[in-house]
Amino acid sequence: MTRTMDYARRIRLFREEVRKHRLDSFLVTNETNVSYLSGFWGSDAALLVTAGGKDFFLTDSRYIEEAAEVIKGFVLQVVEKSTYKTIQDLAKARRLKKTGFESMNLPYEVASKLKELLPDTRLVPIRGLVEGTRAVKEEAEIKLIKNSIRLTKEVLKAALGFVRCGVSEESLSKRIELEFVKKGAHPAFEPIVASGPDSSRPHAKAGGRKISKNSVVMIDIGCNLDGYNSDMTRMAFLGRVNDKFKKIYNIVRKARELALDMIRPGMRAAKVDTAARGYIEKEGFGAFFGHSLGHGVGMEVHEEPTISKNSEAVLRPGMVFTVEPAIYIPGFGGVRFEDMVLVTEKGCEVLTR
Repeated sequence: MTRTMDYARRIRLFREEVRKHRLDSFLVTNETNVSYLSGFWGSDAALLVTAGGKDFFLTDSRYIEEAAEVIKGFVLQVVEKSTYKTIQDLAKARRLKKTGFESMNLPYEVASKLKELLPDTRLVPIRGLVEGTRAVKEEAEIKLIKNSIRLTKEVLKAALGFVRCGVSEESLSKRIELEFVKKGAHPAFEPIVASGPDSSRPHAKAGGRKISKNSVVMIDIGCNLDGYNSDMTRMAFLGRVNDKFKKIYNIVRKARELALDMIRPGMRAAKVDTAARGYIEKEGFGAFFGHSLGHGVGMEVHEEPTISKNSEAVLRPGMVFTVEPAIYIPGFGGVRFEDMVLVTEKGCEVLTR
């Protein structure tokens, strides 16, 4: 696969964030973030991005040849003794005084060791600096996400054809995984297949329960294709559906439409969540919708922005995230719709329709 991402632009935007935080450098250790900023898709690598414009890619001899083929704009730094020692040498040579690091990724022991080795450098824990840049997708990323969704829709269509009485949740889940592999992708997560009362569990693990007549089946699937993910949920019905299921089905469907109508640039993510949650609460089922309305999707299945009542995110063109209102009633069952949307200049595009 050829990746046509604008890595120079990404580093430029990230460097601006480093400067905003009044840092002279930032250590990137999260594997996905290293890939996002450099184009290197291996493991055991780190980046040291400096505010002054000279950036370093750190890896050991196992990956240096591969890195040399794909990395541009970085000074390749081979780790010989240890990553600690390499960072220490760079900090001294560059006279780094204030270095940020990914607080959600760097283990306490590692951060403590670096602090010990860098007595003249202040280490600043910061959360979500790269993730904030990743939240707005480039055109090339959007294309890859759409490709992933297209394949997921194909597999979902096939999966719905497999739904019949007597089929176990687990066998259907495994068949979905196989369909993804056959089509050149792999599951982004273990497919959720939950029938009857199991559908009240948002992340139910497919088990031995067999799909029965006059029941509902929740299917939540997604795939990773060329490094980008998809995520969607649909409901299947066998036979007659009782009135209570029909009622919550229609409430969740209406909540989805209310949320979609709110999505546009400049809108606060919390208000989108409130549009759906408020309607579900008004209909008397607020206690049965506990999770956030949605989450960003891209290189990871769950990333920024978070669409929740407590989110501080403001929607921008290029953001891709899920909208997944739901009602889960323990012992009875549940309904969830999950779509992926793209924020456009004027509103949003529903990618999973």
